[in-house]
Amino acid sequence: MNQDQKKLMIQEIKKWKESRLIPTEYCDFLLNLYAEGDSFSHDQQVKSKQVNNKQESSNWKTSLNSGVLGKVLLVIVGVLLFLIFALNFTLFPEPMQIAVLLLGTIFPFIMAFRQRSKSPLARTAWLFVAVVMVAVVGFYYLSTSQLLDDRTAVIGIMTVVFLLWVLAGAAFRSRLVAGIGALGLLLLYANFLEIVAQVDTSPYGVQHFYYMIPAFLAMFLAFVLGRFRVYVAPVFLFCGVLALFGPDLRMLVFGLSMDFFNQIIVFLKLAVLITLFIVFHPGIKKWVGQVSQ
Repeated sequence: MNQDQKKLMIQEIKKWKESRLIPTEYCDFLLNLYAEGDSFSHDQQVKSKQVNNKQESSNWKTSLNSGVLGKVLLVIVGVLLFLIFALNFTLFPEPMQIAVLLLGTIFPFIMAFRQRSKSPLARTAWLFVAVVMVAVVGFYYLSTSQLLDDRTAVIGIMTVVFLLWVLAGAAFRSRLVAGIGALGLLLLYANFLEIVAQVDTSPYGVQHFYYMIPAFLAMFLAFVLGRFRVYVAPVFLFCGVLALFGPDLRMLVFGLSMDFFNQIIVFLKLAVLITLFIVFHPGIKKWVGQVSQ
């Protein structure tokens, strides 16, 4: 290979090295090979280190410019402020407490709205923080009003909180948040049956009629919301199916024994449910796909 060809190859290898098409070690090896072992290798290694240092400095500056460090500092400051307010919350005057709670509730909703089309995970995380703050506001109201011992007031506030969770999940397209809210409402209904209707004294068959009310209501909502392609419609379908097993789940929670008749009923309900799912699986899959658009 003549000198002109060597120079041409060396220039090409330099281009590969600068564009990082080939690892630096391989480029150095090829440069040493075509330079025939002269001082060219050492000089190139020194230059390579200088280039790498410049690139690392450039990457660090780029990370600063992209705001990564600023976001980290913002999170740290936010956590510190939260700890300060949480540990000394009762020492602040009541107007300041209300202002802090409102700010702590509105800000996560704003962040969830900003992340709605950027990062689904970040949107869900901010939304979860927001709805938890809604629950904190409800607890704060009960505490300041001295209603924590009033079961009716507690159930009323929790109902409002869970309804807001469902609405927030629907507005921000989060089935997780909406599902937790819907399950919370179902649990409140079960608690209502235990206290008011005294369902523990009712026969097993009568208990089914109590739980058919939320079951059919949830399925009706799933049908209506599905026609309007609301994202959280499948959540209500799931809760409706779950409510049909309300008496059976109640027996499991309270550790009650099931006789042979109860076991047959549970088996029949599961068999019918599985059969319907197999038969209507294509339609259900298509329906979920439509409301997810």
